[in-house]
Amino acid sequence: MKIALDAGHGGIFPGAIGVNPFELREKDVMLALALKVGKLLKQTGHQIIYTRQEDKQLDENMRTDLLKRIACANDSHADLFVSLHCNVYSDPNPEGIETLYSLESPLSEKLARAIQDSVVSTFTDHVNRGVKPKDLFILRHAQMPACQLETEFISNPTQLEFLASPANQENLARAIADGISDFAETQAPAKRH
Repeated sequence: MKIALDAGHGGIFPGAIGVNPFELREKDVMLALALKVGKLLKQTGHQIIYTRQEDKQLDENMRTDLLKRIACANDSHADLFVSLHCNVYSDPNPEGIETLYSLESPLSEKLARAIQDSVVSTFTDHVNRGVKPKDLFILRHAQMPACQLETEFISNPTQLEFLASPANQENLARAIADGISDFAETQAPAKRH
């Protein structure tokens, strides 16, 4: 199966920045995570399309950057698209993992649920914020099942440390890859929504 992986943000777009107990930028941790997920999926025979493999933006205009990200998936005829992000809030207390999908795509919901279930069953001590429909620009323009995983709140000091840990990133990558594989096993190749 051809899988498009989007490491959220990059280059001039740092994404969320956690500052306690140290600084951590969303763009950095999501790039590391996406590369790990891609490596695991390649080992099981999947073809991987990355929106980025280094710290760069695809365009200096944020909207155009997002369009180019989803164009990577659409133009390569990817079978599914997964965008990886951290959550953030002004209050340091919120925590938890959630996966977002476009309401108009039942297959996107199924993909989101497979990933969410795999991640929360791996990290049972984390808050399960569930699978939710959301009208996100990047998901709206996807021509295949697509979802956005919010891995944790980078604004929560405990979760920032969780996200920064290479061992946790490896376990998170394995859980995401397993969820994607679970979904892929139920789908015929090149199934579009």
